[in-house]
Amino acid sequence: MSNLSSESLPIPICIIHLLKTPQERDITPLLWHLNYLLKRFDQRDIFSIAIFKAIHGHQDFLQQGITFEHTHPVLNDFSPHLPSFKECLQLASLALKTPLDFLSFKQLGRFASHYLLWQECVRLKRPMIILEDDVLPTNDFFGKCHLSLEALHADKAQIIRLLVHSKRRCAKTSINYNFDHLFSPQGLGAHGYMLNPNGAHKLLKACPPLWTLKVDTYIDSYYNHHALTFTLKSAILLINPLDSESPPTSTDYFKGKLKWLLYLLRTCNCILKIKLFAKHYLSLFLRPS
Repeated sequence: MSNLSSESLPIPICIIHLLKTPQERDITPLLWHLNYLLKRFDQRDIFSIAIFKAIHGHQDFLQQGITFEHTHPVLNDFSPHLPSFKECLQLASLALKTPLDFLSFKQLGRFASHYLLWQECVRLKRPMIILEDDVLPTNDFFGKCHLSLEALHADKAQIIRLLVHSKRRCAKTSINYNFDHLFSPQGLGAHGYMLNPNGAHKLLKACPPLWTLKVDTYIDSYYNHHALTFTLKSAILLINPLDSESPPTSTDYFKGKLKWLLYLLRTCNCILKIKLFAKHYLSLFLRPS
């Protein structure tokens, strides 16, 4: 990643990009659009564009890097430890409190990339824009980002989504003319968002030492990290749904106790979703008008 530590640097737009691998995307259109729009923005000095070298989950794990350090011994799809009956009950109890999933190398690498940028945001003590490399900005991208910065600087919001995965079900509450509060225990995508140091600190503080859910699901679990999260009413990023879909975890080969645990955790997570939606709607119903 380019050096972001200088006090003279503006708000960084960090593009998470996997370099020099067969999975590397062509980000020329993204960079061209960002630079084109930035040159035509009145306050262009507010922002800078940087490429963050994404963590390759498999390579990093083999090198015993950050993904190796945070991989759960059971909740992974490549070398899951066979849990004892007691461990199964403990995981089931946890699945009634927070979403759980068996993570792949790719999902671990994606989580690690976002995690390192949260640390960078705290270190810089300034807001940050985080984009994945499968997006394109709309014409009003920088205007809406500038508007969102005002909310982040005032700490009225600590995380602001720049788009929402349209396939996911969610409950929407209007905050004001520009922002909504969205709720979904399923995860609304992490393709693009802004956050301030307070939001990054809350994400880091509440993050489990062993990663047990996908990064977009974790970002949306504000009931765990308590970072105030808004969403722009009109998305300022476009994505290719086919290009942006992450492959599902490879759990088809699970047998015996692992297969039983997989079904148990899915059942517990379904119960959790119903519980969270009921709690959300009840809080809206009881909220003073």
